[in-house]
Amino acid sequence: MVVPSVNVSSHLAVLAVADPERAALVDARTQRSLSFRELHARSDAIAAGLNGIGIGNGMRVALMVPPSLDFFALTFALLKTAAVPVMIDPGMGVKNLGVCLADAEPEAFVGIAKAHLARRLFGWGRRSVRTTINVGRGRFFCSRSLRELECQSKPFDPPAVGPNDTAAILFTSGSTGVAKGAVYSHGIFTAQVEMLKAEYGIAPGEVDLCTFPLFALFGPALGMTCIIPDMDASRPATIDPAKTLATVERYRVTNFFGSPAVIRRLSQHHSPRKLATVRRVISAGAPASPEALEDFSNSYLSEGVQIFTPYGATEALPVANIGSGEILAETRHLTELGHGICVGRPFAGMTVHIIRMSDEPIADWSEELLAPPGEVGEIVVRGPVVTRRYHNRDAATKLAKIVDPRTGETLHRMGDVGYFDDRGRLWFCGRKSHRVVTPEGTLFTDMVEPIFLKIFGIARTALVGVEREGVVKPVLCVERLSPAHFPGLRPRIVTLPWVEMLPCLKSQAMKSERTSSIETFLDYPGLFPVDVRHNSKIFREKLAVWADKQLGPKWNGGPA
Repeated sequence: MVVPSVNVSSHLAVLAVADPERAALVDARTQRSLSFRELHARSDAIAAGLNGIGIGNGMRVALMVPPSLDFFALTFALLKTAAVPVMIDPGMGVKNLGVCLADAEPEAFVGIAKAHLARRLFGWGRRSVRTTINVGRGRFFCSRSLRELECQSKPFDPPAVGPNDTAAILFTSGSTGVAKGAVYSHGIFTAQVEMLKAEYGIAPGEVDLCTFPLFALFGPALGMTCIIPDMDASRPATIDPAKTLATVERYRVTNFFGSPAVIRRLSQHHSPRKLATVRRVISAGAPASPEALEDFSNSYLSEGVQIFTPYGATEALPVANIGSGEILAETRHLTELGHGICVGRPFAGMTVHIIRMSDEPIADWSEELLAPPGEVGEIVVRGPVVTRRYHNRDAATKLAKIVDPRTGETLHRMGDVGYFDDRGRLWFCGRKSHRVVTPEGTLFTDMVEPIFLKIFGIARTALVGVEREGVVKPVLCVERLSPAHFPGLRPRIVTLPWVEMLPCLKSQAMKSERTSSIETFLDYPGLFPVDVRHNSKIFREKLAVWADKQLGPKWNGGPA
């Protein structure tokens, strides 16, 4: 009996035979490309070279290479050898990178010269790394160069892997705490490919423009030609709209992926032409603004083409899905009234539970954990894409994972709060750690903040809690619209001065039971701090510290 391969790299072998000359990858910056046959052959050659120097089954390999043909070829080669690539966002800063690499304990380090220079300068992986590979000219004081490894010409025979074997370690963004390495199995990658294909109707022969490198890896596995955009992947909010739109048209892109920051940036660049080839847009990483969805749709998309906003996390992705049609026609209006953000219905194969909120570990699953229907509680998910643990973070694993003693299945606590409506739709109300517990009741960020966004001149708001004498008071930080929201453009910004905006905020707060306890509003100078991965998640932890300092030790919790 032949057991089907669960190694996601096996899709390349199939496509190298079925459609060998079609482009698998195109680098929009250099115009270089690789066909499916060439990508399969090149990753085979690299895999053979890696295997020849002892990199193989189960070995953790830090991969620090920007989106490029080399990045894709190396990733698929590592998967073929059954080594474990370790993926970390380079934009999270030197200190955090060092912590992540210490957690991961990689035995090999593959990177460009800049990454190796930083490795030597800051001592990354000093205790664990034994093999180093330079991706660039020469060895650059490394054990090997990538070019040396590609001298193999015969096909590589990948070792067999099982669905529970470790495939990769993907680090979270660290937007709500320390970044943690989620352990992905080969079975999880396979399930993700199948779920995305089924939910979105993705067909072989499509063309994908993905502005997030890890999602881009699914392109070749799904049979799509992947266009590597000309952009700084570590700063998606700075993407060049004109260049990006030209790339979509030049390569006749059918599938476009971008974080909410990318969608917002492109929606500011109004174009008189529709992107006729685009069949769907997928936006993930944080809740997308309905205004940006509407502007993007009206500017670029043909009638009937939607922007899908899947909900999930590094530890469990995808979980639920909703399209811009439903958001703009219905749920946006409920969001503005304080109902939270609708993230849609669960993907086929995924089960979502709402449990009573707790900040303590929960070892075993029980139906007694469930919250009453319609009540805001903690979101917990189960299904084939749920990771079982964090690497070298046992305490974090105990806090985030629940085991079902009946089935042995692992459930993931998303760290988010929400509820189901009577139509089976999941509503996101914010991060559990961001809830503000006051004597008057508990406030949830994404049930509060949208209520104020209709006030003229407000770009974003952020709810935080500030404690005085053992009592937490809610404070709303306000980011006003400014030219900084339109990088590269020179719009004429008309907004209310703070002295006039403040009474509007207070009046709006009194209109809703959810916000009537908020008396303190602070004018934040500039743009809110956001996560490095998607440039979309607000760092409310940093804003809480800022608000505390602004109010000063003598503040008694009253209006400010």
